[in-house]
This record gives sequence, C-alpha cells and structure tokens, in this order.
Amino acid sequence: MIRVLIADDQEIMRDSLELLINSDDRFEVVGLAENGRVTVHKALELKPDIILMDIRMPELNGIECVNIIKEKNDFIKIIMLTTFDSEEYIYNSLKSGADGFLLKGISKVDLINSIETVYKGGASIEPETAQKVFSIFGEMAKSFFVDDKQDEIDNLTETELRIIQLIGRGYSNKEIVNEIHFSEGTIRNNISIILKKLNLRDRTQIAIFAIQSGIMLKSFHGKK
Repeated sequence: MIRVLIADDQEIMRDSLELLINSDDRFEVVGLAENGRVTVHKALELKPDIILMDIRMPELNGIECVNIIKEKNDFIKIIMLTTFDSEEYIYNSLKSGADGFLLKGISKVDLINSIETVYKGGASIEPETAQKVFSIFGEMAKSFFVDDKQDEIDNLTETELRIIQLIGRGYSNKEIVNEIHFSEGTIRNNISIILKKLNLRDRTQIAIFAIQSGIMLKSFHGKK
C-alpha cells in the first residue's frame, strides 16, 4: 500500500484529495498538513512514500519544504500541486528536487497514475508543463546572465540582492514582504528596477541569475 501525506493550506482541498485517494485501496492517506512547518514535521515523523504538496503555503512554502525534507530523507517522493503552471514555479520546484509537478485540476485517473509513477521511481509532469520545462532548461543551457554584468551586480543594493536571492528560492511577492517587511508595491517596484539594471526579461531569468551568479550562497540583510 502506498502511504500518502497531503499538504495544502485549504481545508476543502485537503479533504477532497483525502477522499479521492482513500477511495482506491492501493493507497492510504496517513496524514494531513495545513502549512509548511506542519508538513515538514509530519513528513519526517510519518515517513510517507509520497507527499502531495501545494507550492503556496504559510509558514514555509512548498519549495522550502522540499529542500528541508529531501535533505533529511531523500527516499520520500514529492509531487507539487499548484493552480498556476508558471515557469518560475516549475523551475524552482524541479530545482528543489520535487519528483512531479501537477495542476490541481488534474483528473482522478491522472492523479492516481502520477502517484504510482513517482512511487516507482519515475517523474510525473503534465505534457503542457513538460514543454515549459524544455523551454526553461534550454534557456539555461544557452544563457549566461552573469557574463559582463559585474558592474551591474556591484550597483545592486542589499535589498535588491536579497530580493534576487528570495526569488531564486521560489518566494512569491507576498512571501518576500514577510521577509523584508516592505509593502508588496515596493517589492514589485524593486523587481522592476532589478530587471532594468540587469537587463533581464522576467522572474524566471532572475531565478536563473541568482544561481549562476552565486547570490544564492551569500548572506544579505535586505538593507538599502
């Protein structure tokens, strides 16, 4: 029997997934988690075979949870669930070590098949999402955003460097607000300035830049 932990901050989604999965006698839902910290605790305590995890959760977001759980127990398989198939979410999910990426509107049959595929050691990504994956990693292969940008990097403020780092970790604007304590409008303005300073196109390129430049490994305090 495949043991499943469901992590989602919406009660109706947790209950619906629990009912759906428990209706198949090959699976057993062993726990429910309403935020990131509870997810990490239950994952390490219950040691499920599979975690169905929402990307956007309070306390710790899904991508942070994947990093922590995989570091402690790499045998646990994690499938990310989201309403949005943005390139940023896809990129950060796969970078963190997730084993699958599915949209919440997926059918019961496809969800069950995806859980089985991941349980057996495979990866599960919907066809439309797979196309975006090839696009993202194709862009990474041919793009070296840090080339000839040292002057631009030197002109970034501590706040801008911290925002780049948080975007690289998969944070949404609202989650960045909680870290830096600026308004969401100020965060959006800072991101626009970052894009202009570094001549980048979008948040996905910022995330790639954060890795290629080594910013992910540094410590910033978010001060101007």
